[in-house]
Amino acid sequence: RKMSALLDGNAFAALLFKNDGYNVNALESAIRKNKVDTLQYLLQLDAVKMECQSNKDIMWRIVWWLNKKPNDVTIKMVGEALSITQETVKELQTHKIVKPESMTGFAEKHISY
Repeated sequence: RKMSALLDGNAFAALLFKNDGYNVNALESAIRKNKVDTLQYLLQLDAVKMECQSNKDIMWRIVWWLNKKPNDVTIKMVGEALSITQETVKELQTHKIVKPESMTGFAEKHISY
């Protein structure tokens, strides 16, 4: 929250979606750990919602994490915040995300590109 107060929405969103050494970004980490308070805060930011909804790679990864670590509260909250519908999921099933230049850790072992 302190970082978002210091940066404009677009700069904050850019940092939020930067992958760590395990190829996981902050939003995915919050989904993975079911950090409901963090997700509520992040998904109420317009720049974050716009980036999620306009970038199919990001949306694919969000849906992938929601399925990998299912939690009814998290799924409902993220789904409603990002307007994820059954149609959205069907479209994403055929989407091929871009493989990162370097992958280590979890993503390397579990996400197929």
